[in-house]
Amino acid sequence: MVTIFDIKRFAVHDGPGIRTTVFLKGCPLKCAWCHNPESQAMKPVTVDIERKVNGKSVAGKKVYGETMEVEAVLEHILKDAHFYEESGGGVTFSGGEPLMQFEGLKRLLEGCKQSSLHTTVDTSGYAGREQFEEIMDLTDLFLYDLKNMDPELHQKYTGVDNSLILTNADHLLNSGANLIFRIPVIPGINTSPEEVSGMVSFLKERAERMKEIHLLPYHRIAENKYQRLKMKQRLHRVEEPGEALMLQLKETFEQTGLEVIIGG
Repeated sequence: MVTIFDIKRFAVHDGPGIRTTVFLKGCPLKCAWCHNPESQAMKPVTVDIERKVNGKSVAGKKVYGETMEVEAVLEHILKDAHFYEESGGGVTFSGGEPLMQFEGLKRLLEGCKQSSLHTTVDTSGYAGREQFEEIMDLTDLFLYDLKNMDPELHQKYTGVDNSLILTNADHLLNSGANLIFRIPVIPGINTSPEEVSGMVSFLKERAERMKEIHLLPYHRIAENKYQRLKMKQRLHRVEEPGEALMLQLKETFEQTGLEVIIGG
């Protein structure tokens, strides 16, 4: 069994080609900029909502999350197998943090590989090394978050230190895993000269084992979710990065010698 909060078909930003992205619930981090706050709790969450019916507001309920059998999730995934084959796509497991539901994730990956599907795991990197080792041969690509280089800032804005995350990244790279670092761009949080310089140095040292990095602009589209979930949005005053900042950062990160993609 796995608990998911969405299955997105025809995704084009979560790995190569046309994909199905399966979002698993549960995350050990509490990122201040989280745009999927409904993913943080492991169990399904029910919230009060209002719907417009014939011009009138009608009270209702919305459930974030559903517990499904692994076989049922695989059935959803395989519906679009011909699109994956034609586009070089596959399936991506995201979250939350998909390794929080490790046994279910591993079974899903095994099922996908039995059907010769390309597999991607979108991860924060905050999990045990032994877990990464168990799924490494089942995972064609890791989309790996790089949020803050300063450990104190990382602790402040995500709730955890980044030492385990960086150590796991090196272990994956040293083991020959295909890995793309994804950097969420949050103005004032990780865009200072010190943070950017630290990331560039970190990536330069590992560039021979990688091909590209992704810059993901922060957005505010989750504000309604925070209200529904009655959760405090810590970055409600942070603005989205403009095009000029994203292009400036792209040019700076190109100093690594890696291909830099805005948006992933």
